[in-house]
Amino acid sequence: MDTKMEHSGNHLEEDLYNSESQNTSKECRGGLLGEYDNWKQQEDMAEKHRANMLMEKVDANDNKIRLQRQLEELSNKQESIEEEKLDRQNQFKRELEQLKTGNSELQKEIQELEKTLQKEKDALEDMKAELQIENTLPQKNINFKSEETPMDGESSPDISYKCFVTINGGSILQSGQTLLTFEDNDVARSVIKKGKYKLDFEDTSVEVTAKPINFNKTTQFEINMNISKKRLCVYNLPAELSDEHLRDKLELLFYKPSIGGGEIEGVQFDRSKDLAFIDFLQSGVVERLAKQKHFEFSAHNVLHQITVKPYIDMKLNKLQMFTGMSPKSVLLDGIKGVEESEDDIQDIVQIFFQKPTNGGGEVEHILHSQNRKRVAEFEPDLG
Repeated sequence: MDTKMEHSGNHLEEDLYNSESQNTSKECRGGLLGEYDNWKQQEDMAEKHRANMLMEKVDANDNKIRLQRQLEELSNKQESIEEEKLDRQNQFKRELEQLKTGNSELQKEIQELEKTLQKEKDALEDMKAELQIENTLPQKNINFKSEETPMDGESSPDISYKCFVTINGGSILQSGQTLLTFEDNDVARSVIKKGKYKLDFEDTSVEVTAKPINFNKTTQFEINMNISKKRLCVYNLPAELSDEHLRDKLELLFYKPSIGGGEIEGVQFDRSKDLAFIDFLQSGVVERLAKQKHFEFSAHNVLHQITVKPYIDMKLNKLQMFTGMSPKSVLLDGIKGVEESEDDIQDIVQIFFQKPTNGGGEVEHILHSQNRKRVAEFEPDLG
């Protein structure tokens, strides 16, 4: 019985051991499986990470290649830009040089044109000087006696004046020049043909050259002057007054018989000269008003003084200009370094050229210029 009980106890322990062993094995296997799953997950994650890294590497390589291409393109573009920039700089330099050359040529052309313009201006001034004259017309005193009533259909004639003006051509003698005028054309022609002469003075001898002389333009014109008996000129008009205001003032002033006025036909203005023209219906009014010369009128509490004169219409007609040579005259050039006076030089030259042995003849006129300029006037036959 004890043996049975012992055997029974051993089986019980064995069962307990087996049971515990089985439990321990299950637990171990379960732990290994869990660890395996854990490592498996980590391996999967590593594979995924490795795959991602490979993809990123591929993308990085692609980006690297793309960036390298872009860099090459940018480098090529930069080189192209630099070349284009250099070409443009060279082109700009060439254009700048061309502009400088063109500008220099234009400056030269401008200088030449300015010189030409100055010459033309000088020539114009010379022409103006030639045409300018001071000619005092004969004074005529006109006395108003009585007003004549014109017949029907007739108007009172204006006062007309006509004169013929001749501006004789002349020539300017420079220092050391002498003008000789002979009575005979052949003598002058012979002297000019010979050309060279030796004149003896007190302390020296000089060689002179005989040549023809040209006179400047001679101008002829006719002046026709018409003094109106019905039109009056009014000067010194106040610029601040309007035409209408002035017209009213002038009509009121010059209509008054008390100052010699009369009925007015019309009033015209020339504002550029502050001038008015008053036309009267009757003759004689202008003469009466012109004798007084000065009148006054008030406007805006200001007293204005005006001056009146008869209207004069002056015209230049039959303008003619001549130029040419004097067949009797000779210009002697080269009398310089001589101590004698102008009168003494003229006497010596005249005596020399009056001698037939010197090829001369009777001298009609002589003029010498010493250390100055002198004007020699001519009276050509204008036919």
